[in-house]
Amino acid sequence: MTALFFESLWGACLLGVKLTAIVVPLVVIFELLRYLPFFRRVGEGIDPLMRGMGLSRNAAVPLFTGIFLGIAYGAGIIIRVAREKKLSRREVFLMGLFLATCHAVIEDTLIFVVIGGNFWIMLGVRLVVAVILTALLARLWRPDPAAG
Repeated sequence: MTALFFESLWGACLLGVKLTAIVVPLVVIFELLRYLPFFRRVGEGIDPLMRGMGLSRNAAVPLFTGIFLGIAYGAGIIIRVAREKKLSRREVFLMGLFLATCHAVIEDTLIFVVIGGNFWIMLGVRLVVAVILTALLARLWRPDPAAG
């Protein structure tokens, strides 16, 4: 019984080290890229896709934050941008829908790869489902012309 406990404890510690080795560098890299023109350039490149999902370019940074680091971290940035009146309620909702389906794609996917998952299948399915759901709802929920 004691051997099983220590073996489980050792396995948990190894998993914790692997998770730390994935999450900490991702957060550091994201923080560095946030202050470089990287997100602006990527945002310009995917602007047609974002428009197809009912999102403006102002949604790029909060969307990237949620996609790469998760909903909790992305929510703070989404709230800040929404309060600055750069995003409509519709855009905030559509972004929330997208991120509910597809958040922390690198972090979560790498965590599942560590336990045997296929990176490309998990990433591809999550992205495709999120884009389709968000674009479909954007088509169903048309912007209010009176809202400006």
